[in-house]
Amino acid sequence: MRVALHVVAGSLGGPRTYGIALARALACRDDLELTVLTDRPEAFPGIRSVKLPRMRPLADHIVTPAVLQRLQPDVYHNTKNVLPFVAPCPAVVTVHDLAYHHFPETFSRAARIYLRAHTVHAVRRASRVVTVSQHARRDLIETLKVPEHKVAVAYNGVAKSFRDALPPQPLADLRRPYVLSVGTIQARKNLDVLVDAIELVRNRDGLDVELAIAGRRGWRTEAFDRAVKRTPVRLLGVVAEADLPALYAHAAVFVQPSSYEGFGLTAAEAMVMGAPVVAANAGSLPEVVGDCALLVPPRDAKALAEALLRLLEDPQQARELGEAGRVRAQRFTWEASAEAHVAVYRAVAHRVAV
Repeated sequence: MRVALHVVAGSLGGPRTYGIALARALACRDDLELTVLTDRPEAFPGIRSVKLPRMRPLADHIVTPAVLQRLQPDVYHNTKNVLPFVAPCPAVVTVHDLAYHHFPETFSRAARIYLRAHTVHAVRRASRVVTVSQHARRDLIETLKVPEHKVAVAYNGVAKSFRDALPPQPLADLRRPYVLSVGTIQARKNLDVLVDAIELVRNRDGLDVELAIAGRRGWRTEAFDRAVKRTPVRLLGVVAEADLPALYAHAAVFVQPSSYEGFGLTAAEAMVMGAPVVAANAGSLPEVVGDCALLVPPRDAKALAEALLRLLEDPQQARELGEAGRVRAQRFTWEASAEAHVAVYRAVAHRVAV
């Protein structure tokens, strides 16, 4: 089966991680002939690639159909919300989440307009829609009225490099203990609430705990910027992929307090590395962490502080939670994700129900 996989790899974020990891997993299979359509072919060494222009409308609606006409794949799969107006083959699209719909204030006006228009078109045009959790699937069905039979779930995976990294050495420039959060700094991630919770922890028990936040800055960070003026925080910026396993493994607690996630990959990565996790009881996070994390309301600094104190003051509970998370996270592999995607491709190519 010939598959053309479209990955925008020139911008940081979850869809880029997903697209690159999925391409690598699919390329290892002997039942596919894979071609990656991308703005950054250098991100796919050893995989047949076609370079697309970085200007999205030109790449999506003019160049891509011409490339597909030449390649004649059995299935075309766009990994982020867009399908060409015309394509010569069955098409699959991934919609990771509908954050632009539920939290429009966390996107620029141009991004909101682009995502709204192209996502609606894509889910209507697609033979199948792939999403990354049951929560996201329900959201697509209820919010965009996508027919249930069209939406398939393929969970994200955690890169093999995390599983192979044990036991990693701690990063030299971070003192311990530290509470960690990883992800784009933006309003719906509720990192301002996490900063307030750390201040409550420090004030209540006098714990000398550091808060480390890794990730790029996104849209609308005003509340977070005000919070870090009150409370010292280590801002690590974008951390190299090779350093992430150690960053997770040596965290006293990992926190993902987001109000909305399509999947919550950083929580799964932290679990693979054995870090005890505290997560918001919102979006797909409860689905990902199961009963292997402490769950708190997403905008409740007091409840978050209480959960942090439980783990910081009880190392045994923290270890047990971390080990339970490590076991649960074994299900999240890119090989399993690739298998789920291939099932969709086969169904689309042969016109059968998923």
